Amino acid sequence: MDEFIAAIVSFPTVVFTVALLVVAGYWLLALLGGVGSDMLDAAAGKIDGAVDAMAGKVDGAVDAMAGKVDGAVDGATGKLEAVGGKVEGAAGGLSLLAAIGFGKAPATVVISMLVLFAWALSTFATLMLRDYGVAAMGVHVGIAFGAVVVAGMLTGLIAGALGDAFKRHRPIGRGELVGKLATITTGRVDERFGQANLHEDGANLIVDVRCATPNALVRHTRVVLVSYDAAAHYYMVEPFESKDSIARP
Repeated sequence: MDEFIAAIVSFPTVVFTVALLVVAGYWLLALLGGVGSDMLDAAAGKIDGAVDAMAGKVDGAVDAMAGKVDGAVDGATGKLEAVGGKVEGAAGGLSLLAAIGFGKAPATVVISMLVLFAWALSTFATLMLRDYGVAAMGVHVGIAFGAVVVAGMLTGLIAGALGDAFKRHRPIGRGELVGKLATITTGRVDERFGQANLHEDGANLIVDVRCATPNALVRHTRVVLVSYDAAAHYYMVEPFESKDSIARP
């Protein structure tokens, strides 16, 4: 136990130990309600969005720079290629972030896994080297670098495997429901009153509906949402007639 404590508070593992304590405190606050889920989602969204935006800008800059290089005079070609190389280097850095798992899973989850794996690998390597009496600073720096590289690979693999579980679903716009089928849940529907229920993307939605009178719409009647009034927030509906009902005399 003493060797373990000595390992996690000595270089290089102490760096990952501090980072792990910060991550653990962050998730503890989240579990206790000190950090709301909205804040977590917003933080992750900003980081992931920043990575995507930077990638887009870099790709655009690379394309633009390539165009300038093609049309430049011979004297300026060398300078433009040098700048283009720097931009491409930045794009490579963003590709590295994507390989680690950014964009596949929330940034907070990726960072947490990266820190945890790096800490575990560094602790294990430090304990192993202590048994062999190796204490050179260069070796410790190598442990830190190796732990980060291997942790990044593991994080990227897990984030990729769990990518489907972290897919963000775009909120359904009210106007996008036009053309969907719904079921009336009220006793009547007229120009001023009515509600209907429908299922969309696994969600059970209740919407306000209206229909010109006279009509035969009652509870459990199937209807089609034909238009949406964005100002009043309701749908105009019409009875849904299946092929069977149309064929029936």
